[in-house]
Amino acid sequence: MVYSDDKQFLDRRENPRINWINSDVQVVIIPSNTDYEVLGWVLDISPGGFKVRTEVSQKVEQILLERGEIDFETSGDFFELKGRGRVIWMSTNSNTAGIKFDRLNEESRKSLYGFLGRLAAD
Repeated sequence: MVYSDDKQFLDRRENPRINWINSDVQVVIIPSNTDYEVLGWVLDISPGGFKVRTEVSQKVEQILLERGEIDFETSGDFFELKGRGRVIWMSTNSNTAGIKFDRLNEESRKSLYGFLGRLAAD
């Protein structure tokens, strides 16, 4: 896994994020306004949310609504998350979106904090 903690990304955020160059963590997003499932890759993560690059043929704003609620579930070797969140921002040029966690179950929260704690110890 390759990541960076570039300071330019940290100064606007409540929580520092871990950034990947090549993410192995896949995420399925289900917007509450549709029946579509959007496949994507987690590009960075913090205790409060993540950035996702979507794998859709349309522009991201045609599927996800800014401030729209979503359900999500990740799969990968590093952590497993399942919860509900909200789209905070979108970039149509790169098909990326920022997701803020509204709700994570306890198992997901432990998985995430364990992952972030291991990285902080490195």
